[in-house]
Amino acid sequence: MNAPNHQDGPTNSDDGGVRQQAHAWVVRLTSGTATQDDARALALWRSTPEHDAAFRAAAGLWKRTGEALAGTCGLAVAPEAPRGMTRRRMLGRVAAGGVASASIAAGVATLSLRWPALSAAYLTGTGEIRTVALPGGIRIELDAETALDAHLNDGRQDVILHAGSVAVTVPANRVALTVVVGEARLVTETREPAEVVVRCRPRGGLSGWVGALDADLACLSGRVTVVPAPGVPPTRLMAGQEVGIGPDARGLHAIDVGATAAWRRGLLVFRDTPLSQVVDDLNRYRPGRIVVASSAAAARRVTGVFHLARPEEALGSIRTALALSEVRFGDRLVVLR
Repeated sequence: MNAPNHQDGPTNSDDGGVRQQAHAWVVRLTSGTATQDDARALALWRSTPEHDAAFRAAAGLWKRTGEALAGTCGLAVAPEAPRGMTRRRMLGRVAAGGVASASIAAGVATLSLRWPALSAAYLTGTGEIRTVALPGGIRIELDAETALDAHLNDGRQDVILHAGSVAVTVPANRVALTVVVGEARLVTETREPAEVVVRCRPRGGLSGWVGALDADLACLSGRVTVVPAPGVPPTRLMAGQEVGIGPDARGLHAIDVGATAAWRRGLLVFRDTPLSQVVDDLNRYRPGRIVVASSAAAARRVTGVFHLARPEEALGSIRTALALSEVRFGDRLVVLR
């Protein structure tokens, strides 16, 4: 379908037309075929309060639809299997229902990030790691599926992380640099070198559907200041320290500097890490999608070192270690349970 046209769209007084356009944008952005031109057009369309409110309402409705379908799928397969259906086929249908719901949820979860990510100046795809050299000696390494903007001029000295994970190296003898992620700000010291790693993900619950981010901000060398949100007291980080941002995030804590952002060395390092987080990381390097079918399985813990270039090998090792089963739908979709 074609994305709504801002120039030819209805006026703000045409509430029905605005709502239709908002729903069209939701469908477009969750279709998997949206482009950077779509992102720029959406940003322009949302520049008026009426359009922005309609878009947020449409996103919320899409989310509730996914939840309703999830409940419907569960009820549809709960009774006894039809005649001629084997237990294996029935389990396949149960898994398929869960996958359908998970696919809807995944599409809506990325909705809040899709348009700024698509229009970002620096982007990486699945399995792609990229290094960018910016003016003033700043070096930024982008993990897979990362989107970043940079504003380095007389008036601004900041980079904005929209999605994914970055490692930022700031040389000595320059003004302070600010790394922006959601409402949080990480600020380096003026004329002091620093190396930081920042990772973000959509926040759980309703706020995540409209763009809120959780984040982990780590200092590998030097010292930095983190402001979690406007009006919140700042936190000072020294080398080897990290702080989380979000309702369930950890406060200030020590980290293994060598293991943090090991993706820069072609590795994924997990130490007592929930399977849900492990799967999120693997999905950045493996074409397709891995879905964990139960909250109990998602909470299982993983410890190990895996090579980014061999995500299928990592998936097999984790499945064996945790005694999980899997269902595959084609070559790309894997359901763990």
